[in-house]
Amino acid sequence: MSRSSRTKARIRGFVLDELAEGKPSRDPLADGLLDSLAIGQLVAFCEEEFGISLDDGDVTAERFESLDAVTALVESKRAP
Repeated sequence: MSRSSRTKARIRGFVLDELAEGKPSRDPLADGLLDSLAIGQLVAFCEEEFGISLDDGDVTAERFESLDAVTALVESKRAP
């Protein structure tokens, strides 16, 4: 499993376990199941879990529109 796949799995697990309130979904972000408070919690999780820093410019609708988009953002911020 690639680093990106592991990153996506960790993000998906957090979203489903902590933010999606038990609502079944293949991609809770793409399905619009998260409100702005949940997105803030996801940002905090990503920063802590992956040791990255996201600034206001990083937190856009496009970058949080799907699990793939969040994974790409996190991977772009992580050290190689």
